[in-house]
This record gives sequence, structure tokens and C-alpha cells, in this order.
Amino acid sequence: MRRKDYRIYRMSWRDRLLWFFSTLIITGLISWLFYRSLSGLAAMLPLLFLTRRIFRNYLHAKQKREMLCQFGEMLQIMSSSLKAGYSMENAFLQSWEEYAKLYGQKSLMAQEFRNIIYQMKLNEPLEQLVEDFALRSGIEEISSFSQVFSFAKRGGGDMRKIFQDTVEKIRQKSDVEREITTVVTAKKMEQRIMDLVPFGILFYVGATSPEFLAPLYGNALGACIMTICLLVYAGAFLLAEKILDIHV
Repeated sequence: MRRKDYRIYRMSWRDRLLWFFSTLIITGLISWLFYRSLSGLAAMLPLLFLTRRIFRNYLHAKQKREMLCQFGEMLQIMSSSLKAGYSMENAFLQSWEEYAKLYGQKSLMAQEFRNIIYQMKLNEPLEQLVEDFALRSGIEEISSFSQVFSFAKRGGGDMRKIFQDTVEKIRQKSDVEREITTVVTAKKMEQRIMDLVPFGILFYVGATSPEFLAPLYGNALGACIMTICLLVYAGAFLLAEKILDIHV
């Protein structure tokens, strides 16, 4: 059975359609405001490759956050199963059934743990399966759990405590991320408004006093000036996004 590598994000057809049409609308709007020509739109089409990477990275980061959250919930259920007296292998099976009922069999963790249980029934070592999943996940917390889990499984250890410590670590990270999000939300809103200001000014002036912008359209010098302005805006936009992109 093929095991999915979560370190590489592959966009679905819905993701591709959303990316393509949203980028096409944005590039069309920018080309109209800055160039007012089809050649300007054609010149901006290479942005499709850049926006595809940005959009994919955003979806990948979102998937990793969801996976880590679901992993913590699964460990919490497994900890309760171990406390009830189940063996480690039976705790995996019992926890998967309970998790699938709560969150659906199509959730990431339900699918992964179903594969682990399937491989476990084929006599593959449980610690090896968990280690393989940790490697494919590309998430630091899951990798750390895998290392401790493998050592405790082979040498003996308090599995329930290991699960609880991992859940607590994940919860602390989520709390820190939530606090950071709360703090920077207002700044991000201000930044979004500032991002739209240049477009709003161009649209307003172009609609109310088109003669002021007329010399910038339809000639090489005007196109160069507009291109420089657009590059400065793009640099400021990327710098602001990098400042507000805080990782834990």
C-alpha cells in the first residue's frame, strides 16, 4: 500500500481551479489599473508560477497545522484507551474506531492510523510504522514523539505519560500560535487595508479624473514608470508579509 508523503503538497483539481481563476482575476485587475492594455496582461501571466507556489505553500502549512491538531487528539484518545487497560496494539485499533466516529474516516489521521493498523496486522513492528509516519509527516513534534515511542516500546516505559506529554507539548504550541494570532490580527488587518490603498487610488483617479493618468498609458515611458511603481509595491507587500509571518 502506497504511503502518502506529506512533506510534498499536491494540489487537488479544486485547489488548482481556485488558484488559477483567482490569479487570473488579480492579474487582470492589476494589468488594467497599471497598463490598460492586453500586452500588460500577457506580460504578467508569468505571475501564475509565483502565485502557484505561494498558494501551495499556504495550503501545505494549513495541512500541517490540521495534521498536528488531529494527531494530538488521536493521542488523547489512545491515552484513555491505555488507561482503560488495552494493550498498545489494541489501543491503536480502539482509538481509530472512536476517532473515525468523531471526525470521519476521511480525516487525515483516520486514514493514516487505518493504514498503520492494516500494516500492523501484517506483522510489521508498530514502532517502525510510527517512525515511518513521522518521517513522512515532516512535523517536528511527531518526529520527537516517534523517537521517544520507539525507545519506550523496545526498552519499556510509561506509554500513557509519553502520550500525555506529547499532547501537552502540542497544546502549548497551539496556545502560543493562538496568542500570536490574536496579537497580530489587528496589524494584519491594517496591512490588508494598506495593500488595497494603491489600487483604490488608481481606480478613483482613473474614474474621476482620467486625464491625470492618461500620459502614463499607451507609451513606453509611462509603462516603465508604472512597472517601477508596481515593483516597489510588490517589494513592500512581500516585506510586510514576511514581518507578519511569525513561526513558533
